[in-house]
Amino acid sequence: MTSGNKYKWFIIISICIITLLHYFTLPSIWAFHDFYRRLYYIPIILAAFKFKLKGAFLSSMTVILVYAPHLLIYFGRLNINVINQLLEALMFIIIGGITGALVESESRVRKLLELQITKLTDLENYTENILNSILEGVVAIDQELKIQSINREGKHILCFPENSGNQYIYEYFEEAGKVKGILSDAMAREGHIHRYETYNYRGPDHKISLRIHGYPLKNRQNKLEGMVLVIEDITQIEKLEQHIRRTDKLSAVGELASGIAHEVRNPLGIIKTISQTISREIEDEETKEGLQIIESEIDRANKVIQGLLDFAKPSVFHSKYQSIALIVDDVVRIVNKYAEQHKVSIYSQYAKDEIIFADADKLKQAFVNIIINGIQAMPQGGSFVICLDTNDHWVKIAFTDKGIGIDTAKLEKVFEPFFTTKEKGTGLGLAITHRIIEEHKGYIEIESTKNVGTTIHVYLPKNHIQGDGKNEEDFNRR
Repeated sequence: MTSGNKYKWFIIISICIITLLHYFTLPSIWAFHDFYRRLYYIPIILAAFKFKLKGAFLSSMTVILVYAPHLLIYFGRLNINVINQLLEALMFIIIGGITGALVESESRVRKLLELQITKLTDLENYTENILNSILEGVVAIDQELKIQSINREGKHILCFPENSGNQYIYEYFEEAGKVKGILSDAMAREGHIHRYETYNYRGPDHKISLRIHGYPLKNRQNKLEGMVLVIEDITQIEKLEQHIRRTDKLSAVGELASGIAHEVRNPLGIIKTISQTISREIEDEETKEGLQIIESEIDRANKVIQGLLDFAKPSVFHSKYQSIALIVDDVVRIVNKYAEQHKVSIYSQYAKDEIIFADADKLKQAFVNIIINGIQAMPQGGSFVICLDTNDHWVKIAFTDKGIGIDTAKLEKVFEPFFTTKEKGTGLGLAITHRIIEEHKGYIEIESTKNVGTTIHVYLPKNHIQGDGKNEEDFNRR
């Protein structure tokens, strides 16, 4: 039995019981009859609350019908008591009607309120979905610079914890003082913030670059209530710009090398020949020492020129399917003697081998450059670890040394031509390495901590045939 039917039966039974009490009580006992009449209010009011105006009206009319014969029994003529009884009956109708109308009105108001709440909730959810669909962080702050609202991307960019209270926005930036000053100034003049750039760390070594735009937030009276900030993560944009600049530099170096390298080598060769001739003909040791320095510097210049020529030379690939583990093993054999001379032990760890389509000689050249740089970064000796791993799309080779590390400010330049941290370096080794890996549709990432060590991650696409475009889209999404 449903709840509504239960109430219906309760009202019907209540009216019947009260009516029976009237008819089976002697007419002379007026006090009881007065009490019984007032008991009719209970089913009438209950019907009004549960079944609204319709319920109140039907219950009132039912009470009148069952109560009317009782009036005829009690009164044989019209007198004040009859009038009182009729008024009492009228009160049943009035009470039922008023109560039902009030309940009906309250029900309509409640439904309207529930409808408005539902609409507001839907609108709030819709607005939140819009904000969470935006790929930039959107943050609303008040005049005290406290966060009032933040979308999903904003939480991700700022590492904002869930269910946090009102926090100061500048506390989530590495340059908190500068950001606070910029926001306070914009708030004071009710102005905009345009392309302010700063940075954060999403981990000990994961630096992200950010760009902030700010817009005044005003109410209907045009009074300032705070600001809306749009925060962009421009890390990938900066990496792309660096890649374009590096490519431009490589192109310029290639043109420069092809244009002047041969012209420079010829006079240097003549100078070296004359220096050797003079050195054989004279006996003065001091002069011989000076000539040896000249020859040594000419050799070093020739080495740089040869590097330029190799760098400018168009790459010709001889690719085939082969084991990446075998390539790494060959590289370890190549550099092992050099490592032993510098008291460095090389360790290889292969989680899984993989067959790739690549030019083995080119990859060996790239890996040797990386390992030699790592060994030279450990003047006191140490260990050099090579880890090989794979996932669904990439083969990952990690080269880790325990050397002197690289300053954070210099990390972005290590793959640029002629950039070197060594006194006698040419600055072309890692630039050539970077080009070789990119020509294999791969990419390189570097992590370094000063006085702790450096790890270079090389990513090569699995089963990639050069020039077929496979993995190109995945590569561009990095």
